[in-house]
Amino acid sequence: MPENSRRYAQAVPLIAILMVVIVVVSVAAFFIKTLMVKHQVVVGGDRIKRLETELTELNNKNEALQTKKDQLTSVPALQKVVSKGFVSLVKIDEKFVVNVNQPRPAVAIVEKEGR
Repeated sequence: MPENSRRYAQAVPLIAILMVVIVVVSVAAFFIKTLMVKHQVVVGGDRIKRLETELTELNNKNEALQTKKDQLTSVPALQKVVSKGFVSLVKIDEKFVVNVNQPRPAVAIVEKEGR
């Protein structure tokens, strides 16, 4: 009987099968993770390209608007608008003008005696 048990002891190498299964699962997980990372890189690259094109379009629109603003705020354009009477200017009285180059008048603080 002991000879019989030794004879069939190696028939099903359970530990060897488990090791092979673990290695296969690890390799499969590695390849799946690699594919996921590759997919994320491709999606990220597409997103970066899309954002770069949007940025270029926005920069072009910004430059066009800046040029239009410069044209509309130039001295000749403003003089033309004023001469047509579209913008009416009001003379500012001297009492409403604040001169920032001149120091403000000093206020003297007088201390009362007896405190």
